Amino acid sequence: MELIDIDKSNEGTFFRCLHDEKPADPDLISMRRKWYERFKDKGLRAKLLIDDANRTVGLCQYIPIEYSHILGEKLMAILCIWVHGYEHLVGNQQKKGHGRYMLQKIEEDSRSAGMSGVAAWGMDFPYWNPVSFYEHMGYVRADENQPVVLVWKAFDSDAKPPRLLKQNRELPAGIHKVNLVAFRNGWCSGCGYVLACREAIKGLEDMVHYSEIDTSEKKVRNDYGIDNEIFLDGKPFRPYEPPWPASELRDSILEAYRKKENG
Repeated sequence: MELIDIDKSNEGTFFRCLHDEKPADPDLISMRRKWYERFKDKGLRAKLLIDDANRTVGLCQYIPIEYSHILGEKLMAILCIWVHGYEHLVGNQQKKGHGRYMLQKIEEDSRSAGMSGVAAWGMDFPYWNPVSFYEHMGYVRADENQPVVLVWKAFDSDAKPPRLLKQNRELPAGIHKVNLVAFRNGWCSGCGYVLACREAIKGLEDMVHYSEIDTSEKKVRNDYGIDNEIFLDGKPFRPYEPPWPASELRDSILEAYRKKENG
């Protein structure tokens, strides 16, 4: 088993989050690549896990915390660890120690880079990115904004615990139009929600005011206290749910607009 850096020959697999069975969406790949190119010289590690049969079975990405969506200092921030969990292609590879292997390699790399510890985020439910994985590996809770939980492992006694971003700016509802705002940061394929937004508003320009905010800029991200999220009339749209279709967002826009018309 080997954890390797991405390169031109395999970056498509990384940008698609192991979904090699799907055609590459050029807009989504462009967002992901733009983020990667911006941070690859700032300590970003973007890696694929190759098993003994030379199959890609997982990925991980981590970066010095000041460039992440987590607040802290002198820590490495894990953006994601993902082991192939689908039945197609190489099949479900979870529960085989791959996640443990990647985490150990991340910790070794972080120590070598002079970091005081590692921070990671997870969800307080078992469906995806469960925080229980990190807790099982000795990480402890540092902050939470349910169901998101921030955990960390300190290497040094003087290490300072990390903190989660907290929304600190209210987003207004539209007056005559529905206000739709997409916050996007290309580190996560979740930025694909932006494409769903663009599709959903087609033909509804008279009903919705749409804007996108790039949170890869630290000042912007910290100013709002938001990283990747969609807001519909000031409220998060389907937070922490699996990818939703553009048609679902379109229906919600139409419903919100009808309410405005009816007072």
